[in-house]
Amino acid sequence: MAVRYVARYHSDDDPGGLIREVVELGDGFPGPAGDVLLSWLLRLEAGKDPAEVASRLLRDYDIAEGPLPEGACGELIGLLREVSEYGAERLERTMRPSRGRRGRSRRKR
Repeated sequence: MAVRYVARYHSDDDPGGLIREVVELGDGFPGPAGDVLLSWLLRLEAGKDPAEVASRLLRDYDIAEGPLPEGACGELIGLLREVSEYGAERLERTMRPSRGRRGRSRRKR
């Protein structure tokens, strides 16, 4: 089932225009930043790499570099920058299960 957004800033990379709206609000955005990030992640099309999309948004909205704004807007931009650093390949390496210690024997009870 496809969802059609009628938001002013909607794009495939920013469904519903959530991120753009926060950037436009700036200091006026009350937060919480984590809720917006989660909503954005959940709205992304299945199969899209959040890191790639976040990188494009940061570049397109001209917020990839420089000091973070104050408040919840700056927190959201910081979170997006963090997401952009964790591509699917890097996450896959991070999420691999630990093999435990080698040579450690299990005690039977």
